[in-house]
Amino acid sequence: MSAVVTGLRAERRSNETRIRAVCTTVASGGRLILRTPALDETDTRWFSQQGFQVVQILTMLHRDCRGARGSSPKSATLTMTRRQLRSRRRADLFDHLLRIDAESFPAPWNLDGAAFEKACNATDDHVVRVATDGASDVIGFALVGRTGSHAYLQRLAVAPRSRRRGVGRRLVEESLAWASDRGADTLFVNTEPTNSAALALYASLRFTTRTEVLSVLEREVAVQA
Repeated sequence: MSAVVTGLRAERRSNETRIRAVCTTVASGGRLILRTPALDETDTRWFSQQGFQVVQILTMLHRDCRGARGSSPKSATLTMTRRQLRSRRRADLFDHLLRIDAESFPAPWNLDGAAFEKACNATDDHVVRVATDGASDVIGFALVGRTGSHAYLQRLAVAPRSRRRGVGRRLVEESLAWASDRGADTLFVNTEPTNSAALALYASLRFTTRTEVLSVLEREVAVQA
């Protein structure tokens, strides 16, 4: 379950500086690749004109989050920002989150530190909810952001050993509650159309599938002469 990023049209510019500001650079097959976030049809068309190709199609869902409240005890979840996670004393925790992400999303779709930070910075406001087993063992996390009245569940990952225990549901419920508290009225999320477990989870939490789809695009980094 990966990031929803919208609102790029207001800042589109046909130059490499803007493209690199929006995209994440990843290594794939010995090459460096520029990868876009999940884009709507208009932005997909623009990036296609810049030489990008669609590599992933995503299903978008949404839910009214007004008045939502989390159901889990506060002691079972840590709340922090990117800045707090990147502090020296949280280095081990941040590395643990990246490992859980890698266990949840096969390469090259997992996040490294730079991609995680870019996801955090994609919205005006964000928080990372870190689920623990009630002691100190980290078992999952959710990255949720807000811009205006729209919130985005940008990443949801649960350690394989802790799945089917309600951890993902708890993190989504707490993301809905955070979005409501920050003044958002709608929470958006996307996932691959073949991810039946994610789709079932969102359906059980009253998310509605939207008709439009999102696309992720890639282009090889141009070699400087």
